[in-house]
Amino acid sequence: MTLVSIDDGAREYLLALADDEHMMGSHLAWWIGIAPFLEEDLSLCSIAQDELGHAIAVYELLVDDVDHFALRRQPSEYRSCSFVEMALPQWEDTLIRHWLYDVGEQIRWNALVDSSVPELSSIAQRALAEESFHRSHSTLLLRRSLSGSEEARQRLVSSMESLLPQSMTMWSPVTGEVAALAGGVTSLSSSDAETAYSEAVQADLNEWGISLNWAPTSAPHNDRVDRVEGFDEFHASLNLVLDLDPDTEW
Repeated sequence: MTLVSIDDGAREYLLALADDEHMMGSHLAWWIGIAPFLEEDLSLCSIAQDELGHAIAVYELLVDDVDHFALRRQPSEYRSCSFVEMALPQWEDTLIRHWLYDVGEQIRWNALVDSSVPELSSIAQRALAEESFHRSHSTLLLRRSLSGSEEARQRLVSSMESLLPQSMTMWSPVTGEVAALAGGVTSLSSSDAETAYSEAVQADLNEWGISLNWAPTSAPHNDRVDRVEGFDEFHASLNLVLDLDPDTEW
């Protein structure tokens, strides 16, 4: 795919989106073979593949060597948010993040459908078609899990209380947000996205009869620059095969 002609600010904005998709897809892939039941092994494998595909599609607009760029950068060069960088080894936390991220993704991709960058608009349309399945999957699975035992419901609600504030880092300001808006790359500012996201999350909570005392807080400005604890180890795990022979063309 031909590299798009956009200014550095807009590139930074798209990089944040691509890195979020990359990290989310990689963490979902971790569950392959160890999810609680076989159906979820298969579903999360498919969803992880979609998210990584979205990351690749955006990376291809920005750089020539996607594999090297996606995997071989220094940790400080990534622009993913802490919400998608965290390792969540507990199933209930992964399920809640899956749901919250999908709510946010629909908002983010919708804001790119009318992008002035034709290639990006096409990617957004394809991504939204897949995100429709992701959103349906996470919502239905969560609804079913919440209707199980009281212990299961309480664990899920506790996870919501913990992860909802952290999920707001999806809207952490990106250096190039103003440029992306002015250049027609996206149609939604972080503040407007936060509002749309909070309303969508609350609508789901109301439907499930869950009352949480949570107030969305403004996303921290440095979240996409600082890496979470354990990121270096996770980044190293993504590079295990390439480290065997960095010069090999896989």
